[in-house]
Formats: sequence, structure tokens, C-alpha cells
Amino acid sequence: MPVKPFVGILAVLLCATASAQELRRSTVWDLKIGQSVAAQPGAEEFRGFACGSNGGPPRMRLTGWSDFARCPADPSGLHEVYFEYDDELEYIARAKDLEMNITRWAGTTEVRFPVIVSALFDDRGVLQGIRMVTDPRADYQDHITEANLRKRAEAYVLGGVLAARYGMEAERDCQALPPAEGESAVGALFVKQACAKDDAANNRRIVLRASFYRKPGQSGVNPQLSTQLTQGQFESSARLEILQLNP
Repeated sequence: MPVKPFVGILAVLLCATASAQELRRSTVWDLKIGQSVAAQPGAEEFRGFACGSNGGPPRMRLTGWSDFARCPADPSGLHEVYFEYDDELEYIARAKDLEMNITRWAGTTEVRFPVIVSALFDDRGVLQGIRMVTDPRADYQDHITEANLRKRAEAYVLGGVLAARYGMEAERDCQALPPAEGESAVGALFVKQACAKDDAANNRRIVLRASFYRKPGQSGVNPQLSTQLTQGQFESSARLEILQLNP
């Protein structure tokens, strides 16, 4: 093959590879703990801003980070701003019917787990922390169920993934909490882990919870019909907070 055509083909391939590698969207990990609203990624990089509800669904709609003070402060004095990841790449993947990319870009996710993310600002507008909680709504949202994402029953597994990411060790950093009154195992499995670790080098405190059990009144079998299994009667979740150690 002549040298010039080969060089040209190689250049095209390298450009295509570079373009594929550059495809990304901003996530909760791009937020800058310890810095002001002005230092955070632009509001146009996310969507669905609203006041948060302690890791739950959105409340009053907002236009961006700068509206943080419209959200009531929690008992620790922080204003929680809920947000969602941009969905442009998801729509492109769906238009091209690219299944792997649909899964990659579907909704607000962390390693294929649907999550609810939020930013925690103090009264001065300084980001004091971030929060990530597995999303219990995901099993019932069409755009999520069409993608190959993890189901709510597996949500507690994200706790182990995040513990490994931050170097948490079960014996040193975690406590297995006992069942409260009325709580029971799902089959043979009862998970109620509470973990915490201080990262002094980065001035961070990492708090993690992972849960998989049945709440009081929940059962795997219909009490009125013992041959009928119930659906969704369990708590399965993971919850991560990363906070400034010394604000």
C-alpha cells in the first residue's frame, strides 16, 4: 500500500478514536467540594435542578446552583440541590439504536446503577459536600427499564463498589447494624452496613450506608395466599455522602 494513503487512513482512525474517547458528560464527580457556586460546572451541563429531599425525589424547581438559598437548610445548615445528568448523548444513542451507548448514557447513573445525586451548599454558597443515593423509582421508569441497568433489588451492591473505590475496609471502617424490631432478612441475606472514613489528606469525610432487608410488615409471600410471591417488598439501597472534614 502506498505510504500516503496509509498515513491518511491512520489519521482518520486516530481522529475517530479520539472523538469516541472525548464523549463524556459532567457528573457529580465534577463538582468541586470546598469551592463556591461560581467555581462549579455550568448549569447548562446538567438539568432538572430542584431542591433535594435528603436523597429523595425533587421538590421545588430551580434554574441552577445559584438558587441554592431557595431550598430550606437541613438540620446541619446545608441547602440540598438535586440535579440530573444531561441526556443529549442518550437521545443520540437512541436515535442511532446503539444499545451499549443507550445503557451508558441512560438517565443519571453510577456504574449502571440509577442514582439520585445532589449538592450540599452552606449559607455562603460554598459546596460542603455531595450526596448519592440509589434511585428506587428506576424499576418503574420506561426510559430506564429499556436500558440494561441494574435493578432495585441489586441497589445495595453499589455500596460495596463505592467502599472499594474509597479504600474502606469492613473491619476498620464499617459496622454491621442489627435488625431493628420487625426487620428481617431477604431469604438468607440481611445487609445493614454503616461505614465512615476520614480522608485527612483531602479534607474529606466519607459516609456510606448499604441496606438489603425487609422492613416491618414486608414479606416475600402474600399472607392471604401462601402460594403467591410478593413483588418489591424489601429495602435495597446504597447511600454515599462526601463532606468537607473541616469546613
